[in-house]
Amino acid sequence: MKKIIFFFEMHQPRRMKRSFGMFNSMNYFDDELNKDIFQRAANRCYIPTLKIFLEASKKYGFKFSLGTSGVFLEQCSWWEPRIIELLKELVDKGACELIAETYYHSLASLISVDEFKTQVNLHRKILNEIFGVRPEVAENTEFIYNNEIAKLFKELGFKIVLTEGTEKVLGWRSPNYLYKAKGTDILLLMRNYRLSDDIGFRFTCKDWICWPLTAEKYANWLKSSPGDLIFIAMDFETFGEHHWPDSGIHDFIRTLPKYLKDFNLEVTTPSEVNSNLNAVDEIDVRETISWADSERDLSAWVGNEMQKYCFEVIKYMEPMVKSSSNELLKIWRYFTTSDYFHYMSTKGGGEGAVHSYFSHFNSPIEAFIAFTSILFDFRYRVYESMGRKLLYYKMLFGQIPESHAFHFYSGFAKPLGIKARNLKELYEALSKVDEQTILFHINRGDLSRWIREVLGYKELADKLNTLSKNNVKDKILKIIEESLDKIEGLLYEGSNIEKI
Repeated sequence: MKKIIFFFEMHQPRRMKRSFGMFNSMNYFDDELNKDIFQRAANRCYIPTLKIFLEASKKYGFKFSLGTSGVFLEQCSWWEPRIIELLKELVDKGACELIAETYYHSLASLISVDEFKTQVNLHRKILNEIFGVRPEVAENTEFIYNNEIAKLFKELGFKIVLTEGTEKVLGWRSPNYLYKAKGTDILLLMRNYRLSDDIGFRFTCKDWICWPLTAEKYANWLKSSPGDLIFIAMDFETFGEHHWPDSGIHDFIRTLPKYLKDFNLEVTTPSEVNSNLNAVDEIDVRETISWADSERDLSAWVGNEMQKYCFEVIKYMEPMVKSSSNELLKIWRYFTTSDYFHYMSTKGGGEGAVHSYFSHFNSPIEAFIAFTSILFDFRYRVYESMGRKLLYYKMLFGQIPESHAFHFYSGFAKPLGIKARNLKELYEALSKVDEQTILFHINRGDLSRWIREVLGYKELADKLNTLSKNNVKDKILKIIEESLDKIEGLLYEGSNIEKI
């Protein structure tokens, strides 16, 4: 019997203000707008659709899997707790398998390993607190995936990862089978994007040759599609928000479970698939994929200079906020939400229309101006909160102008093309260059002068000036390593955040 797995993503970002008065307060979010949008979506999408699924589970044994961001669950608790109650009932009946993801539906996997793992664990924690479950299946935001992400999920204890079934990685192979990730035994469910998008995007397209899409027609397509399984995945907002109720979308999903049963199709969950099927092949994904846009890569979020600029600011601030207050850290984590970068996309055509539909800004440029204004204010507050720790931070992680970086030479007018902009980079560079290069700079006083005048670290500069010239590389590496440990201790002193 062919297995059908449905997955739906439930997410609403905490939208930031379109205009923000700097240095007044850290009230960056338009929660009046967020409440209006959330309650509208609850009334015409979340609540009626969950009730339909609950009824279908009783009548036809219908099951589905669900990703719910932590940000979404927060807004449920603030404005629509009925959604959580319906989800609890579905989970308790075994009709809904909850899938782990990043708490903030974020780009954390592009920021750092530590932040990615932390956000996944935060999400796993809230699912356990609210629903009493500990998922063994995971997905990254928007199905962002590569070999390294698979290994990280494996380290976190997951058994299955959900991702996109794009030809870029599948080649001639079909998504309708269970696969294994490269370099680990974690299993992959690959989304059949054509059959998924028939509902997600084409259901209301009257110029589509297959319009109107009926439940019977769709069930027949599933039955006719070859393979062991079919993994259908889309946004939960498809049912009443993206396709409004008067489009017939609720009648479609109300009727579909009956035809799936009539056509002898087994509706199941990712965990149950793991128990019944074996992987048929290994999938090697070296370049990152996602389910976004026709490119199915990262260009929806970091494809233009505005997006890249904001992302680099967020990434640069990670060590700073992790040595600051929990309040600042939580705000920074909201800023990692993928939607903020999605709003700044400048793609044209159908993809541009999709990006525009989801945004509460009038244009990508307006979204960029709003985000950068808020980030400017936020950075100021982080710097202010750090006090002397800011100096320690810049010693460790700061990226000074090119003209102030330390450039290594093997001799007079013999540049090596190796540079350092902070103490960590200096340590890494010294590890790479040979003893003769280090002696060249020590004899000229270059290193101690740069550490004193650029980094402002007089104590370390004085130590270097007293070094003997025997085994100088080992000695200097040991001294700098000790200095790094000392500064890190000062930076994270009084903080309950783990060191980077």
